[in-house]
Amino acid sequence: MKTSTLVALKAILESDPARTHADRDQLMRTLGLAEGPAQVPPDRIIPIEEAAARLNRTKRSLHNLARKGALKKFKIPGFIRACGVRESDLNALLQGAACG
Repeated sequence: MKTSTLVALKAILESDPARTHADRDQLMRTLGLAEGPAQVPPDRIIPIEEAAARLNRTKRSLHNLARKGALKKFKIPGFIRACGVRESDLNALLQGAACG
């Protein structure tokens, strides 16, 4: 974003009485306007097809794992019926399979 836009956003956030101090700080860090720990990027959602290929399983197997609670499915934004799994959940499942 342009510097002038960021300065304007900072002024708006500081003057908004509806925001708590914690909310304001979090928004400022997210926009890169405040010092402190940077916001962790959101976890990527991997489509079921790609996740099935990584696990060397079928899509149906992943749906069954989600039904049993081993994985959690998420809707992929911008698609009507597409779903996927979090990359961190998939990596944890792979790590568990490698260890056990």
